[in-house]
Amino acid sequence: MTAALSSFFALLVGGVPVAFALGTCGLIYLLLQGAAAPTLAAQMFSSLNSSGLLAIPFFILAAEIMSRSGATIRLINLIDTLLRHTRGGLPVISVLATALFSSICGSSVATAAAMGTVLIPEMTKRGYDRLFAVGLIATAGGLGILIPPSVPLVVYGMVTETSIAALFAAGGAVGLVLTLLLSIVAYIYGRRSGVAPRPRATREEIRKAFVSGLGVLMSPVIVLGGIYGGIFTPMEAAAVSCVYAIFLAVLYGQSLKEMLPMLTSAASMSSVIMLILAGAQLFGYLLTNERVPHEMFVFISSLELSRNELIIAIMLFFLIAGMFLEVISMILITMPILLPVLAGFDINLVFFAVLLVLNMEIAIITPPIGLNLFTISAITKIPVMRVFRGCIPFVIILAVFLAFMALTPGIQTFFELL
Repeated sequence: MTAALSSFFALLVGGVPVAFALGTCGLIYLLLQGAAAPTLAAQMFSSLNSSGLLAIPFFILAAEIMSRSGATIRLINLIDTLLRHTRGGLPVISVLATALFSSICGSSVATAAAMGTVLIPEMTKRGYDRLFAVGLIATAGGLGILIPPSVPLVVYGMVTETSIAALFAAGGAVGLVLTLLLSIVAYIYGRRSGVAPRPRATREEIRKAFVSGLGVLMSPVIVLGGIYGGIFTPMEAAAVSCVYAIFLAVLYGQSLKEMLPMLTSAASMSSVIMLILAGAQLFGYLLTNERVPHEMFVFISSLELSRNELIIAIMLFFLIAGMFLEVISMILITMPILLPVLAGFDINLVFFAVLLVLNMEIAIITPPIGLNLFTISAITKIPVMRVFRGCIPFVIILAVFLAFMALTPGIQTFFELL
């Protein structure tokens, strides 16, 4: 086991992608155990032999189509038309538009890229500080992994055998609170910036913007309404969202030929996630066979930590590890180890999922691996560390919010009802 784990960390430090590092680690362990080659294939195949995983490529494809078909512009224009006359309205518009796009996306990077391309230049043009603009969009883009349909929550549900509908409900509730918090911060900054508001939109402009953006607004209503109304499962909802996105793209003037690059991009992103899942299965086999989860539970129990002390310790670990691993890898590597520990301390898995994702929202705007930092940097040509400077106030806000969620008595009870 030592050789396998050493190879894993060595490969990560050497810059090898997580999927291949996990797979190589598991392969070395199997070879040292004298396992036959078919065992390797069987382990990898079993991790992907689940119809529930179909939700991942469908949600990714739906988001890709929405992003490239002009839906983003229509959504931003609708909210801008309603709020542009408010002093400091554009930063609030940016948060609300990003939150709404998150509800049809499921990915923080895709959300930050789609919204940042439009909103950061617009905020800069209207006179808002550029570092504030990039920090706001990079942070709000993190809502993509919290607000349903969140791909990480789908993966978490598959790994922990937790209801995805319950995870989506929890992510949506906390996402709304966090959206409100970011909107308040954005409004206060916008008021103090001294940027003059734009003229109030006429009724005709509001009508046109509403008609133009109605199709986009209906996407989360159809998908989430279908799930909670019992009309279809989360996997079926992913397929419905994909079909609806194609319908909107055609309605907005996209030809089927123009959608081919969207299919290629979505297939590429989905393949990366599936490779990580397959590699993590081999790594999980190693952990299970060596009784690592049980030994970890025994060790933590011997420390006689209180429930809050355990949560603080795990959150600190996630904050540090999240600087080097992205959210799906983090879930796949840590949850098989933590499951017996969480059960022993009676920590609700839906509640813990929210804490984990909030941790990763901080991680994606924190060096050295923060994906949203690199995404926004690529869009704006601003150095990564300057983007991080713009994110620092929001990192503090997210950390305080996370501490409130983790340590406030009675909050877990709410999630147990989902």
